[in-house]
Amino acid sequence: MNIFPAIDIIDGKCVRLTKGIADDKTIYQYSPLDMAKTYQDAGFNTIHVVDLDATLGKGNNNQVLSQIRRKIDINIEVAGGIRSKGAIIDKINEGFNTIVIGTFAIKNIDDVLNFDDSLIEKLSIALDIKDNQIASHGWQETTNQSLKHIIDKYNNRPIHSYFVTDVANDGMLSGLNMETFNSIKKLTDKPITIGGGVKDLNDIELSRSNGFNNVVVGKAIYENKISINSLAQFNA
Repeated sequence: MNIFPAIDIIDGKCVRLTKGIADDKTIYQYSPLDMAKTYQDAGFNTIHVVDLDATLGKGNNNQVLSQIRRKIDINIEVAGGIRSKGAIIDKINEGFNTIVIGTFAIKNIDDVLNFDDSLIEKLSIALDIKDNQIASHGWQETTNQSLKHIIDKYNNRPIHSYFVTDVANDGMLSGLNMETFNSIKKLTDKPITIGGGVKDLNDIELSRSNGFNNVVVGKAIYENKISINSLAQFNA
């Protein structure tokens, strides 16, 4: 199992949202680049970076992302507002290792399914679960498509992974909703990254015992609920 420490960015600053609500955010003093360096120095092999301005359609943090990519040597999984084939290719060309797409993957599923293998192998399909439905457009909209329908489609293609977030628990430090995550695990043999609500090391142990590949941790780090060094030891 691997831990992916998260860096969420608004206006060039590290933030954490509560339940995906942009107006309910905490801004932290550390710069995104400083946090990325801290995670790299601690021995993590992948960081998860989200451009929340792009996610919410309020501009972007492309310069910050590019700076992180240039100065950080470990793998970077990038997410946020990547809603076209061109945008995906741009991120790959910039050197990002895994591209997380949610809205585009759900709204343009046939287009994504027709990508060449070399492109689709870089994609992590985001499944943001909100009120038992898949949310998109910065968690502001939900789709009537069933989870099983979408997963069945992508199971037939060589995607990198699924990225599953429990929006209701995200940023709440309330613990992982294993019932939701395990229901998705039953639908696929693909690697799964889970996140939303990690509160302590017990959640990490629970994730490992349930066989999940990767766990994203954000607020628990910033709020000093879990030490960076204790998390790093879980990396496979």
